[in-house]
Amino acid sequence: MKKLLLSVSLFAGATMALTGCGGMGTVETIDDRPVIHFDASSIISSARDHQTKMLMLSSMPTDIVAISGAVKELQGMKADTDKYLAELERLQHEDPSADEFKDIVVEYLEAENTYINQTIEELYGGGTNSPSRFSMETLYSRASAKVSDFRYEPK
Repeated sequence: MKKLLLSVSLFAGATMALTGCGGMGTVETIDDRPVIHFDASSIISSARDHQTKMLMLSSMPTDIVAISGAVKELQGMKADTDKYLAELERLQHEDPSADEFKDIVVEYLEAENTYINQTIEELYGGGTNSPSRFSMETLYSRASAKVSDFRYEPK
């Protein structure tokens, strides 16, 4: 019985010593950035891809562009944007700065949809002039610059 008690106490003592050693050197850093519940980096990355495609389409003369293929591509981009907008409209954040960032991303996506509609009109010859990319580029830059200020946690 003494051997069993001695073995148990040695095992318990060794376990406590090892547990104590491991706990001393670890410090968990706390990420104090505001939480957003949407994957902003994926949305911004997709937006950059859309911008590149739209820039290529709008810079080509319409006699070179296969209009039906271009419109189909633009409508696919608009479907992506609409999906993101629907996802964002449902979300509420506890932190006001996270909601402000969400609003910037929503504003960009709405500008992108407007630009897509104008580009489709231009391709079909219904537009009087090419759509302006300036406001969309400005919104994109603002949203992209703030992505790293937030921490993404799915809801």
